[in-house]
Amino acid sequence: MSESTEQPCPSMEVADDDSGVPKIDMMFESDEKAYHFYCLYGKEMGFGVRKHYVKRRSSGLVYSRIFCCYKEGVSKASKEGSNPRPDARTGCHAHITVRLMEDGRYRVSEFEPNHNHELVARAPEAATESTDGSEMALEPSKKKVGRDSVARAALKSYKRLKCLTSAESVMRHVQQRAQEAHSDMPATSEGGTGNWVPSVDMEFEDDHEAHAFYINYAARTGFNVRKNLVKKRASGVVFSRNYCCHKEGYSKKVGNPKPRDRTGCPASMTIKITKNGRYRVTDFEPKHNHALTIPTKANLLKWQWGKGLIKGPGELLDLVADRRVTPKYNEQVNGQEESCQHPKFLPVDLKNYIPSKRMNAAMVGDVGAVLQYMQEKQAEDPAFYYALQLDQDDRLANVFWTDVKSKVEFEYFDDVLTFDTSHTLNEYTRPFVQFIGVNHHKQAIIFGAALLYDETMESFKWLFEAFKTAMHGKQPKVILTDRSEAMSSAIAAVFPGTTHRLCAWQIYNNAAKHLNFVFQGSTTFTKDFSRCLYEIEEEEEFIKEWKLLLGMYDLHTNIWLAKLYGDREKWSLAYGRETFCADIISTLVKENMNSALKEYLDLGKNLFDFFKHYESIVNQQRHAELQADFHSRQSMVKVPALRMLKQVATAYTPAVFKIFQTEFDLSVDCMVFNCGQVGTVFEYKVTVDDHPKEYLVRFDSSDSTIFCSCKKFEFTGIQCRHVLKVLDIINIKVLPPQYILRRWTKDAKSVTVGSIPELAVDGDCRSSLAKRYGSLCSLLNKIAVKAAETMESHMFIENISDQLMDQVCKILQKTPPERPPS
Repeated sequence: MSESTEQPCPSMEVADDDSGVPKIDMMFESDEKAYHFYCLYGKEMGFGVRKHYVKRRSSGLVYSRIFCCYKEGVSKASKEGSNPRPDARTGCHAHITVRLMEDGRYRVSEFEPNHNHELVARAPEAATESTDGSEMALEPSKKKVGRDSVARAALKSYKRLKCLTSAESVMRHVQQRAQEAHSDMPATSEGGTGNWVPSVDMEFEDDHEAHAFYINYAARTGFNVRKNLVKKRASGVVFSRNYCCHKEGYSKKVGNPKPRDRTGCPASMTIKITKNGRYRVTDFEPKHNHALTIPTKANLLKWQWGKGLIKGPGELLDLVADRRVTPKYNEQVNGQEESCQHPKFLPVDLKNYIPSKRMNAAMVGDVGAVLQYMQEKQAEDPAFYYALQLDQDDRLANVFWTDVKSKVEFEYFDDVLTFDTSHTLNEYTRPFVQFIGVNHHKQAIIFGAALLYDETMESFKWLFEAFKTAMHGKQPKVILTDRSEAMSSAIAAVFPGTTHRLCAWQIYNNAAKHLNFVFQGSTTFTKDFSRCLYEIEEEEEFIKEWKLLLGMYDLHTNIWLAKLYGDREKWSLAYGRETFCADIISTLVKENMNSALKEYLDLGKNLFDFFKHYESIVNQQRHAELQADFHSRQSMVKVPALRMLKQVATAYTPAVFKIFQTEFDLSVDCMVFNCGQVGTVFEYKVTVDDHPKEYLVRFDSSDSTIFCSCKKFEFTGIQCRHVLKVLDIINIKVLPPQYILRRWTKDAKSVTVGSIPELAVDGDCRSSLAKRYGSLCSLLNKIAVKAAETMESHMFIENISDQLMDQVCKILQKTPPERPPS
């Protein structure tokens, strides 16, 4: 009796992933690999597979697929004839559905294992056909030769990928593949194949990084590199590149006396953009058909380091954390420095250790434009201040300037200062930097500007010293800058006692450069990244959201983000909230001057035109402040008949009152719970709606001080909704005066001259003619700035100037001037 070929419908509830059985949440690198995996599963179980349904985006990208049993659906009515075909389809529901994820991989979202027909048992090498004569997928046939091996490779790749549960494991896997695939490549000084050898599936943040890595490999191996082929999308994004050996192809000219330097060498590396925006090595050919250059002859190759290919210290060493300079190369460069003062060739790894005297070079005509503008401004305004720094070759290195209006503004709003270096990141524009603050109308104001051609610690120290000198020795209480060790060291040396924080606004600008591949490849990353920067105010919530961000966009191995997270206590809103920052970040986001200045900073434009355009923008900002001052005093804000709102509407500028009113309105939804009393201190817990987060509010009845754990008042100078709710509960209907900061009021700039220390005449000034003169200049400059705002005040000062001079002359007649000390 022969063995029956019939099989019952198999049960697919198998817990072991190694069985090759599909499961919900399985991940595949592409929809094709998912298809091959399901075909192999179908072959093992005894059924064929069809591609049933596909959904694509407008760009053509597949975001959903269904692979089903070949007996899915019902056959249409067959034509009448002598040999009608049997009904091959039974309406089988067995299928698998995969969907595209944010990281570019495909996840199994549905899996139906049960069939409504008998499955086929077959011999291992037998070809099987469906009952309607169609071939089952993945059966050995002439049309589908090799698909079994492809499917099995896909299953094997999936199992191997599933074992890699951490970024470190993935890196080890890539390195291991490189060593296995290219064991015949040149060894490092340690005897093994180095991480500098390319391999298929190696990934890079961008194509520039891949190019630099291949150059590094070429420098160690002994050949030069050319960019052979590039493919771009309509948006300009590069989606494929090929880098080849310099001997690729053949010379076009025939019979020329020059030796033919091209041999048709096949060595090359091809990269393509992936779903997550990174670039993956899809093809690597290590073999050359010509002799390679030995290291001692490497200087004979036509390297072109001076044309902008490799820029700035640390660029290559930061490609991957494991790529470092070997001791052998360190010894080599030390010997080279001793033997030759001007080496013609430097290995790629060693380029990072050659300090550059100048980070940027001033364009032809820049020095003349600088001197012309500075002299013209000082002729118009004797209080205009500028400083020049020259390098050791007497060339212009840096220039700083500020006018009297900016100096007076700093006397009022010196609590928070932002040092904006956004323009120095662009190699095609001049290195322009700004000192920016925020006034009582929440408008950005300019304290000074500079052209910083050299970005070393010494240059930053010089610049901060120049700023401090211009401001009569006054330094900011808080300074926000970009991430830079040189800048941090200079601030610590020049501004002792100043709190240094990192500016989230500048971090976002830098992210657009370092994470451009993610911004380009995702429509939601901008929102998620901005939320981590600007919105989250609780430490636990920040850490949770940051981890979700890294996981969602597969950024666990991104070095720039790892360093940024290490500095989180200096920039995240969840940290340092006891430091007053005047909510300057929101002001900078709203009033960004970079776009208005970018065109005029172009290297091809005349620098003098930039100075004029910059001056025009500054004047527009100052006019906007004058208009805000006028409207804040002439127009009254309509407010409900509530004592506290009337109180703050009279004191605050309209822009600040609007923020306070929002907090006041939101306080209505807060709920307060009494937590007890200790002496004169009362404690309350405040919640917002049904949010589980609780805020602790303490009120001291002895001096009417109040504190909230959210620290909004300490950070922005405006009370939070939690405090306002507690004050209402305990029947305090006006805001205690100490919680109305003068810097947010309409009278923020209506202080007496003597109340400003830099303008008051102290004991030293009475004994020094020069110091008295400087003090009076500052005092009169302040009066001149205010008086110039209207024609009426201008005429008033002019009318009394003669009277002042007469009074001074009378005093001098009675008391002769002091003789200056010898």
